[in-house]
Amino acid sequence: MSCLLLTAPYTWAVPADAGYDFYSIFYVLAFALNLVLLVWEGHRRGYAMRPWLVLLACTTLAFILGTKLLALSGPEWRGLLSTGRWPGSEARTVLGGALAGTLTLLALRRPFGFSWHVFDAFTLPMCAALMVQCIGCVLTGCCFGEATAGGWGLTYPPDTLPYLVQAVRGTIPLHAAHSLPVHPTQLYSLLLCAGVALVLVLTRHKPWPGGSRRLLHLGLLLTGRLLIECWRDPAGEQVGAATHVHLGVALKQVQWVLLLLGPAVLGLWVWRLRQAPQPERQPTQNSVRNLLAVAALLLLTAWLGQQALTLPEVLVVKALLLGVLLLEGGALLLGAAGLLQPARAALPLGLATVVFMLTSQVPVDSAHTGREAYNTVDFSLSTGSFEREQNTGGGCNGSSQLLEYRHRYTTGTVGFAHTRLPGTDEKGRLHKAEATWGIRLHAGSDRQTPLYIPPGGPSESSQRNSIIAVNPYVQLDRKWLGVGVGLMAGSLGYHRILYGDEQSVLDGQASLRVGPRPQLFALADYNFLGYGVANPSTAWVWAPALGYALATGGRRGAG
Repeated sequence: MSCLLLTAPYTWAVPADAGYDFYSIFYVLAFALNLVLLVWEGHRRGYAMRPWLVLLACTTLAFILGTKLLALSGPEWRGLLSTGRWPGSEARTVLGGALAGTLTLLALRRPFGFSWHVFDAFTLPMCAALMVQCIGCVLTGCCFGEATAGGWGLTYPPDTLPYLVQAVRGTIPLHAAHSLPVHPTQLYSLLLCAGVALVLVLTRHKPWPGGSRRLLHLGLLLTGRLLIECWRDPAGEQVGAATHVHLGVALKQVQWVLLLLGPAVLGLWVWRLRQAPQPERQPTQNSVRNLLAVAALLLLTAWLGQQALTLPEVLVVKALLLGVLLLEGGALLLGAAGLLQPARAALPLGLATVVFMLTSQVPVDSAHTGREAYNTVDFSLSTGSFEREQNTGGGCNGSSQLLEYRHRYTTGTVGFAHTRLPGTDEKGRLHKAEATWGIRLHAGSDRQTPLYIPPGGPSESSQRNSIIAVNPYVQLDRKWLGVGVGLMAGSLGYHRILYGDEQSVLDGQASLRVGPRPQLFALADYNFLGYGVANPSTAWVWAPALGYALATGGRRGAG
C-alpha cells in the first residue's frame, strides 16, 4: 500500500467555479499592471508623457481588437465584412493582440517622433501582464492541456471547459467528481514569460540597437508557444486547432505558423544586432496631433460599441484618454509663458466631457427602442484666404492704426453624430422629427501676413496661429424645415470683425434648411467651420441641392 501511495501520481485540484468570472478579473488586472509599468517605463526613459499616453492608448486598443479579430472564424469574418456588425464571439488569442499592437506601433512610431528603442519599452511590461493573465487562465480552465498521467496534472470541477470536453468525448462519466488530470499548459506559459523576462533583465546593459530586445522577446515567446502547443488540447485552442500533415509531420495549423514566425523573428534579431547602435530619440510634442488622435479614438470606440468592447476594455481606454486630456488641458491652461489662458483649454476640457458620452457602454436591452437610429462619422478639409483690417498694438492706450492683413488658413474637421429617425419610442410617444446630436472637432492653422507697412511703422513678419475648436450641436429635421444650434469653443481664429486683433474663443453655431431635402432646398450655416474657417465673408453659406450630398456623405445604414 505504501508503495502505491508513493508511486501514484499526485494531481492538483483547481478551485475553479464555473459561475465565477476569474478570467475577467485577471484580464483587467493584467491590463492595469501592463499600463502602470508602461507609464513608469516611459517616465524612466524620459519620454514626454502626452505623446507617450496617446501611443499607449492606440496600441492598447489595437491589442484588444487584435486578440478578437484573429480568433474569429470564417463565417464570423464574412458576417463582419458584409454587415459591419461585430460578432458575439468571446474568443481571444494573444497572438492576434501581439500582431495588431506591433503593427500599430510600427505605423505610429515615426509620426510621434519615437526611435526604434520604443519597441523595447513594451517587452518587460508585456511579460508581467501575461504572467498575471496566465493565473486567470488556470482558474478559468481555458487554454487547458491534454490529459496526462504525470504528477503535475491539474483536475477541474464540473461545468468547467476541461470537464465538459472530457465528458463529451466519453473519457469521464457524466457525473464524475472532477476531470482527468491535464497538462498545466497555462503554467507552462507563465514559466515561459518569466524566463523571457529573466533573459531581458540579464541583457539589459548590453548596447544593442533599438528594437533588438523586442525582436528577442517576440522570438522567444513564439518559439516557446510552439513547444507548449505540443501539450495543449485542441479544444482549448482558439486559433488554428486543426491538425495538418506535411512531409510526414503532423502539427496544428498554429504550430506550422509558429514554426515559420519564431525562427524568422530570431533571425531578424541576429541581423539587427549587426547594426550600429543609435542613441534613443525623444518623442516630439504636438498638441494638435495628440488631440486629433484622441478624437479619432473616441469616434472609433463609439462606433465599435458594446459588441466589440467590454466595459473593462472601454474603461482602460478611457483612463488613458482622460490622462492625455488632463495633461493637454494643463499645458494649454498654463501656456508656454506660465500665464493663465483659460480659452486655450476649451478643446481638451470639452473633449474630456464627451469621453464618457462617446465611449459609454449601454446594455443592449436598455438601449433598444422602437425608433431606428444610425451613426455618422464624417471628415472634411478646408483651405482658403481672406483680407482683414486689424490693430497691430503698440500705440497710445495699447492700440495703433488699422492695418490690412492677409489670412491663409487650412483646417480639417472630423465629426460624429447620432441620429434617431421619426417613429414611436418605447413609451408610445410619436416623434415626427428626425433628431440628431453630435460633436465636431476642427483643427488647423491661420497664417497672417501684413500687406502694407507705412514708413516708420512697426516692422512685422508673418505669424501662424493655431485654430482648434470643439463644436457640440443638436439638429431637428422635418420634411420642409430643419433647425440646428450648437456651441463653438476654443481658439476660433479671426472670424469676427468686432474682435479686432484678438481671436474669438466662444461663439454660437446655427443652421437652417428650408425645402424638401431629396429635391431642392436652401441651406444656411453660421459658423460651420468645416467650410470656411476664419473667413467672415463665408460665415453664412447658402447651398442648393448639392448641400444634401455633402451633409449625408458619411451616413451609415440604419441600425
